[in-house]
Amino acid sequence: MKKTIRDELRRELVNRGFSESLEAPNGTMGLTDCATSAELADLLEVMVARREKIFGSVGVVGRDAAKKSYDDVVLVIEAAKAVVGKLTLE
Repeated sequence: MKKTIRDELRRELVNRGFSESLEAPNGTMGLTDCATSAELADLLEVMVARREKIFGSVGVVGRDAAKKSYDDVVLVIEAAKAVVGKLTLE
């Protein structure tokens, strides 16, 4: 199961424009592999929190930088949700 989660997340991220080394399309973050469902849940939690913080950062980092960061975070959230949708209870 661990390998499946890692492979699925990597596939989903690359399909959304991340590099093979898991660098975001807009260059706002780089990710490491998630191998377990718990790590995937943690990643999703962090990305949702990061998405919320971006709204407050527009005045500090500027609209363009905030949009790039927001766009990359949304891609990670969508990829994680796609992987969760493929998991089955055994």
